[in-house]
Amino acid sequence: MVVDDEKSSRDRVSLTHEDVGTYDPSYYEMQLVHAVESVLLPFGWDRTDIRRELTGTQKMDLTTYTADGDQ
Repeated sequence: MVVDDEKSSRDRVSLTHEDVGTYDPSYYEMQLVHAVESVLLPFGWDRTDIRRELTGTQKMDLTTYTADGDQ
C-alpha cells in the first residue's frame, strides 16, 4: 500500500504484513481518476471533466433515495 507517494525510498510503501496506520489518499485518487478517464475518454470526458464532476459531488445518505426524503 502506498503510504507516501512523495517519497522514493522504501518509506513510500507499506507491505501487507506491516501494520498500516495511514495511506496516501491523493495517490489513490490520482489512480482512480486515471482509470475512470480510460473508460470515459471515448465518450469525450477527459481528466479535467472528471475532476470537475467529482468536485461537485455531495455526500448522500440512504434517505436521499427514498420516496419521501424527510423520513
